[in-house]
Amino acid sequence: MEKIHIFADSACDIPQALVEKYKIEIVPVQVTHEGRTFREYYDITPQSYWKLLEESDEIPATAQITPAQLLETYRRAHDAGYTHVLGVIINAKGSGGFQSACIARDMFYEEYGADMHIELVDSETYTMIYGRVILDAARMREQGDSFDAILGVVKSRLARCEAVLGVYTLKFLKKSGRISGGAAFVGEALGLKPISHVYAGAVQVCGKARGEKNLIPALVDFVKKRAVGLEAQTAGLLYGDVEETKIADLERRLYEAGFQKVERWPIGVSVITNTGPRALAVMYYGAPRGA
Repeated sequence: MEKIHIFADSACDIPQALVEKYKIEIVPVQVTHEGRTFREYYDITPQSYWKLLEESDEIPATAQITPAQLLETYRRAHDAGYTHVLGVIINAKGSGGFQSACIARDMFYEEYGADMHIELVDSETYTMIYGRVILDAARMREQGDSFDAILGVVKSRLARCEAVLGVYTLKFLKKSGRISGGAAFVGEALGLKPISHVYAGAVQVCGKARGEKNLIPALVDFVKKRAVGLEAQTAGLLYGDVEETKIADLERRLYEAGFQKVERWPIGVSVITNTGPRALAVMYYGAPRGA
């Protein structure tokens, strides 16, 4: 009989209540700021991290999950009698976490043999864009689906995951080195708000909104062009330290666009470190990659 363990790194941003409800193991990313080290998820909340960024001149450093951390995850699962382990990890193009998980798997097999099957999936994305898929996997496990069925759903849904991201200020993109000081100065002077497409392991600027009032309509217009069968979908509204009026406006517009449901999720460390807290995003399902 299969006994399935599911884990993810903390960059998936699954809220604690759901982690506990569905018995998902979270392996924490380490965050260092002004000589202090925090474990994402366990020691600092998204809201606390937003405040830290706003009040500090220093950009915190994040450290990927390590092979040592993940080897302990596999050992604990083995000792608890699990036959299968599923790990879904932050985009391998933006972090070494997936490579760490693979190294640890090889170390585990050398130590224990292959009597516990470990399957690792590169999410090719960030935050609740893949966190939502992990929750789907945990719900399937709860209802008794097989490991192969769960893995198939995870891979097929990740192959359709997309998001569009907008930021209200260029200050943090400048501080993190994503754009030059000159570009930030000109952009702020013109009131430009960059919009990025999160897709297939890449985050690429796909447009700019002129002025705050045009950012949310631009996000929704992009989603309407990319989402497939949105009337049967639940949109994910991802938010940082943004006014409730703006979040509510985006939610209303997503319902008006035809989404069946809209869920709100706070954005955690891995994305907010680069964008800054003043960010909004929408996650949805598009066409399968390669289709």
